[in-house]
Amino acid sequence: MFNVKKIHFIGISGTLMGNAAIYLSRQGYEVRGSDKAFYPPIGDMLRNEKMFLYEGFDEKNLDWEPDLVIIGNAISRGNPEAEKTLNDRMNFMALPELLKYMFIGSKNSVVVSGTHGKTSTTSIISKIFTDAGKDPSYLIGGIPVGSDTGFKNGGGDYFIIEGDEYDTAFFDKRPKFVHYKPHCLIINNIEFDHGDIYRDLDHIKLEFTRLVNIVPGNGLIIANYDEQNVRDVTGKAFTPVASFGQSGECLWQIRNVKNEGRETSFDLFKAGEPVISPVVKRCGIYQIYNFTAGIIASLFYGLDKTTILDTLKTFDGVKRRMEHRGFVNGAELIEDFAHHPTAVKNVLAEVRGRYPDKKIIAAFEPRSNTTKRNIFQNELAEALSIADEVVIGKIDREDQLSAEEKLDMNKLLEDIRAKGKTAVHYNESGDIADYIKYSADENSVIIIMTNGSFDGLFKKLGI
Repeated sequence: MFNVKKIHFIGISGTLMGNAAIYLSRQGYEVRGSDKAFYPPIGDMLRNEKMFLYEGFDEKNLDWEPDLVIIGNAISRGNPEAEKTLNDRMNFMALPELLKYMFIGSKNSVVVSGTHGKTSTTSIISKIFTDAGKDPSYLIGGIPVGSDTGFKNGGGDYFIIEGDEYDTAFFDKRPKFVHYKPHCLIINNIEFDHGDIYRDLDHIKLEFTRLVNIVPGNGLIIANYDEQNVRDVTGKAFTPVASFGQSGECLWQIRNVKNEGRETSFDLFKAGEPVISPVVKRCGIYQIYNFTAGIIASLFYGLDKTTILDTLKTFDGVKRRMEHRGFVNGAELIEDFAHHPTAVKNVLAEVRGRYPDKKIIAAFEPRSNTTKRNIFQNELAEALSIADEVVIGKIDREDQLSAEEKLDMNKLLEDIRAKGKTAVHYNESGDIADYIKYSADENSVIIIMTNGSFDGLFKKLGI
């Protein structure tokens, strides 16, 4: 590849973009980047690096003449920096290409895919391999609790990476995960998502089938066979498939799940024989799926059970995934990244399980390209109705949506209320904060779900 010393990131505050930029900066590259805004936690991380950042996009931001421009997948034609890159014949590529050539190379690539659980599972595996002394490289779409970054380029033979099905860039509409050269592929679940780029569920399943087809025969596919869509895309794989789940048809079977106090325990059997019995910090069944996938991947590469058990027992999770953020009027406030109806349902079910006697106040921001549309109108109402009180924020960039495709806010509120729950909607985060402060007390728990900043809601709550 051409000689590179200076690298510019367009859209640097994306989770993966920001982590990669920080790593390259620490390795001695001169790195700069631009974005329309810098939200925490990635924005704070970038500022702490004392990196040269440009707020807003402008072709002048490229006057420093970088050797290479990395164009984020949120960037479209018409962006002034993208246009200057093309007009001036500058060297450019998408982040997945950079990772493939500069970082993954010939390492054993462990790719964690699926609609839900990618960040947590990638974090789990990265910690197991680190604790086992394998010095892995990893790129996580979030920041593990206790860490200041989700990126590391280690000296070992493993690269553990979150395999996103979103498209690569405006000039490469393939999913990001096809660039990551999987040797071990995890598929935890497949649902319809990313309604802005996929036509339907079959379109998504086609891309996962293509991903399955590039895993080598000496690798492994770890597949959640409690999910029919996962079975469908792995049914004709040329690679060995390690199926897992609670079903008796799975090669690896999850049994005897128990919640006691602040701990969860379960047994993992292979072909009917007991293999390992982890004890983890209290969690729901979907986190157990994540742990199970991590265990199978670790055993495939020969890691010992003692290290695996010790790591799982101390794993604290990922920031913005069921993360304790503080208290409001004596009520614990939890943040989660949930932005798909299934994730919302799973998160609220877990909160209900942890706090069975408390009133659940849920605040949700319809911000993702799926939930701000009416694709899951009914499913979203069903999921949010697990809470006792629901506060819904404004639909992000709703002026870009037609009336026919936009989430029907009035219907959503009516459907939640029809289930006997309180549901309100405010466009201003200050009003949402006021509602929460009025409603919350020591007999409540607050869960805020957003994949963005919720327009500064946490600061307005004094968090």
